[in-house]
Amino acid sequence: MRRGNHVETPLQRLLDDRGIASARLEAKLRERLGDRAPAEKDLRRWRLGRVEPRRKNWVRLLWAVREITGEPGIRIEDIVDLDPNNPAIWED
Repeated sequence: MRRGNHVETPLQRLLDDRGIASARLEAKLRERLGDRAPAEKDLRRWRLGRVEPRRKNWVRLLWAVREITGEPGIRIEDIVDLDPNNPAIWED
């Protein structure tokens, strides 16, 4: 299996800080979306910063994290880096 570079993402940091296994996030998304849930490979790529999720998946991730933690105050900025001053945002 090929392993690429990864960066620490806000999503992975939040999962680590709260002791949430990525499998739990996947299960919560499958529970709500069924066959339309993001693939395990896509979730891994998002968590490791290899690709950016699309907006609709940001919303899905936000919902799942809020459901798992029971914290409705978690914001999109807590799971996705939206800082336009971050040079990594501008890299393709």
